[in-house]
Amino acid sequence: MQKRPNHTPSYRLAADIGGTFTDIVLVDDTTGEFRSTKVLTTPHLLTEGIMRGFDSILDGDYSHVTNIVHGTTAGLNAVIEKTGARCALVTTKGFRDVYEIGRGNRPEMYNCRYKKPKPLVPRKDIFEIGERIKADGTVLSPASEPELAQLAQKIRAGGYESVAICLLNSYVNPENERITADYLKAQLDPEVVVITSYETAPECREYERTSTTVLNAYIAPKTRNHLLALSAELHKRNFTGHLHIMQSSGGIMKAEVATTRAIQTLMSGPVGGAIGASAYNRKNFIGIDMGGTSFDVSMVVDGKIETTVESTVEGFPLLTPTVNISSIGAGGGSIAWNEAGGMRIGPRSAGARPGPACYGQGGTEPTITDANLALGRMDPENFLSGRMTLDIAAAEKALSDYGAQYGLDQYTAAEGICTIANHMMADAIREITVRRGIDPRDFTLLSFGGAGPMHACLIAEELDIGEVIVPLVPGAFSAWGMLQADVRHDSVRTLMRDTRKLTQVQLEGFFVDLRGELGDLLRMEGIASGAARFERSFDMRYLGQEYTITVPVPDDGDFLGEAVEAFHAAHMRLYGHASVNEGVELVNVRLAAGVAAKKTPLPALPCDAHGAPPVLKTAKGVFGGREWNLDIYHRDGMRPGHRLCGPAVVVELTSTTVVPPDWTCEIDENQSLVLKKARA
Repeated sequence: MQKRPNHTPSYRLAADIGGTFTDIVLVDDTTGEFRSTKVLTTPHLLTEGIMRGFDSILDGDYSHVTNIVHGTTAGLNAVIEKTGARCALVTTKGFRDVYEIGRGNRPEMYNCRYKKPKPLVPRKDIFEIGERIKADGTVLSPASEPELAQLAQKIRAGGYESVAICLLNSYVNPENERITADYLKAQLDPEVVVITSYETAPECREYERTSTTVLNAYIAPKTRNHLLALSAELHKRNFTGHLHIMQSSGGIMKAEVATTRAIQTLMSGPVGGAIGASAYNRKNFIGIDMGGTSFDVSMVVDGKIETTVESTVEGFPLLTPTVNISSIGAGGGSIAWNEAGGMRIGPRSAGARPGPACYGQGGTEPTITDANLALGRMDPENFLSGRMTLDIAAAEKALSDYGAQYGLDQYTAAEGICTIANHMMADAIREITVRRGIDPRDFTLLSFGGAGPMHACLIAEELDIGEVIVPLVPGAFSAWGMLQADVRHDSVRTLMRDTRKLTQVQLEGFFVDLRGELGDLLRMEGIASGAARFERSFDMRYLGQEYTITVPVPDDGDFLGEAVEAFHAAHMRLYGHASVNEGVELVNVRLAAGVAAKKTPLPALPCDAHGAPPVLKTAKGVFGGREWNLDIYHRDGMRPGHRLCGPAVVVELTSTTVVPPDWTCEIDENQSLVLKKARA
């Protein structure tokens, strides 16, 4: 980005670290211009890759950077691939098995081969202490110092990287949990991260609260070490702006706050794409983000990002506000393998090192990227706009060896890998649409991530979706979306009270307490609480039910009565019935604080180009077992108004878009690729 005469730039920078690539976006707020780049992720030291990207896009000059927003799938990938920290769990005596037993429900009741996820903390790493808090918050037995001393000695001897503390009823009174945490922090090595449930998930339901706390401790050491190293590197380069981290809720927070709240960054990579999707002029979007390791699905309904206060990650419950995202281990680097004579894809990934076989870095196992390359759906000479040449011979060798197990040549094996991957990804979309009574045909598919646009049209065919949009810089779209996010913090308090026995005065008192907690977090951000907007909500259920529905709460008027009516309406919409004469229980009171950030509008250009854009080259490609002539285009040569027909491939720096046979592609005023299936 060249500096204009008499132009003093004001830059905002975003980085999305994936399992294979790190995506960088730079925006100049004085002109609205932005640019992007993509570098290989460095798993051994994430900071190395991100700083390489920052330095290249800034030419080493950080003097005009006011804000950096950073999101990563590193935590999510650690959970998917089970490569997180060695963690100890501390709980109340007699409750050691809560985490391992979990719940007795079967999430897939018709799957005869369903297996519960293996706990992230094995039973031998769970420790008990003889404290006890009663359900009303009364301290029945305090945490004793001799017992805590023995606990600290065991944890030191075990060589743990983190400790999760989840004591019974600590969401009502955190006193014993706070004492335990303070003691361990004083006795253990400062590098050991100590995580408490009252700070992570101060809500009822012991297993879910324990699971969330363990997840936080499992990814916290990697997150903390990365943020400290990144801050140090930025300091060396005289960066004086603010470093923010993307949250799963769709907001951002300062890096200093994120070091102990790593769980809130778990879905920070794919969430950026959902934020970006909400900037488009469409009411209903299904966003798909396919990177090197994972495939993530999000939704925008009626122009609003769909969020949830409870979710699951790889089968583990998570109690934290999260953009509603479904994730599976199917990315460009996902490895194809053999299980009992059947083809399987992922979740194990080749990552950035060694990467797919075609990267020429020593990888020998076939991946989805290798399959796409062998099928002619990638241009080996124009990967990353020519910055990296792919080794097609290595890809074909890996596929040939893999296909030989099934008596298949490399091309048939490659199509099998892509077909299985497409089925898996279509099923991930069905998880958050069809299984909830939502028809995906009413949505537009927004595809981003480095590998997403290669599969988008074929996934859309599986779901009978007629329109696919590939945004500008799709491989770095999540990073661009992060620059549209607001500062946000959430707080919650469990009540579990019959609404007929509550008054609005009592509830206002709870909101005042929550506002005070959020005010402390905002001050850590350097923001006065008066600058924030607050959103109130209740988690409600009928008396006797187990699960809740979250409903918005007005700021004034008969807000309790309106919330009850909203709950009845939501129950009817979700389940087809409502019991308006039954009592309603208010389980949790929630308050979210948000502070608006600068936004970067999408470009709006006249669609004055005509016909097809210039063809870069012609190559051979395979679709449905048939060889086709493919026109290959470079996105830099495409202008609003241009139109092309498949089969074709569009290459660019951050991604590759595949236009299958019987699909068309037009460039709209936002410089997005709009792909549509030709109807018979």
